[in-house]
Amino acid sequence: MTEFNLQPAVSKLLTATEQQLGQKIKIQPAVRLNSNWLRHDQGKHFLHNGQMVISIGNLAAVDFIVSHELLHLQLLKAPVPQLQFNLTTGNLQLDERLMAAGLELYDTLLHFTVYQQQRQLGLITEKIEEDFYRGILATLKPEKPINDQWMVLRLLSLLDGLVFFQGQDQVIQKLTELYPRSMNGASQLFELITEKDLNGPLALRRGMVKALKGFEQQLKIWQLPSLQLRQFLTLTPVFSQRQMRLQIRQLFAIYHTDWQDNLQFTRAYIGYYQADQQNSFVLPAPQTAQPEAYFKKIYQQSVTEFMQENGFIYQLR
Repeated sequence: MTEFNLQPAVSKLLTATEQQLGQKIKIQPAVRLNSNWLRHDQGKHFLHNGQMVISIGNLAAVDFIVSHELLHLQLLKAPVPQLQFNLTTGNLQLDERLMAAGLELYDTLLHFTVYQQQRQLGLITEKIEEDFYRGILATLKPEKPINDQWMVLRLLSLLDGLVFFQGQDQVIQKLTELYPRSMNGASQLFELITEKDLNGPLALRRGMVKALKGFEQQLKIWQLPSLQLRQFLTLTPVFSQRQMRLQIRQLFAIYHTDWQDNLQFTRAYIGYYQADQQNSFVLPAPQTAQPEAYFKKIYQQSVTEFMQENGFIYQLR
């Protein structure tokens, strides 16, 4: 078994996270290792036989990677909206592409908090910054004069880079010189997301909805096919106490889609939050000969009754 000598700040964070989860966390090296450059996704956390495991893909940046995963684990227990994948297009490769893009955007929103906490703990050093910069260069192919299939990856990676290197104009200028069109798109998306602070579950959800809207707008500007992430991805809602007492019809509109729910594989119905048109829950096709009566009943239910009856996740302001 590999032993890791963690910095005191990381050891303390590990203990706090174990207490929060109520179980020990196993830390182990990944099967594939790379120490030439750094990316946040060189670390992963997952359950294995009921135990939480953190896998490290870069043994030259153990403290950064372990602390990064621990902070993400803590956010799982925090009152933040969750990203869910409740639909399938029927094409596994397309599903994976949509989920990857959505998760990258979601993680980037969380990184506003995670990277800041890592800096406060003194875990983002000059060496970490240099390796992170090399990680961006190693991930992205050079930009071409015309838009290509790598534009989405460049946009997502550079947006995360802007979160990581906030305020470091020299690094941002270098990336702008290397990837001018992609950085222009990423910078506009960054400005859109950061128009207001991201503190609290409602602000974070609003920021995520802005990110999804801005992402689709950038694809349109580049004349690339829409990924329809706002329809495909479920972003759990955030309610006030007053909204919990309202009827579903006052907050949501439910529409059928040609996609299927990925549990029962029946034609799915998406509940769109009327204020922002974001997928907030997914219902399978009703097993009834009178679907109109079924949905009429749902629309008349209180938000509290409906969310709890269906086991849907939500947050309170």
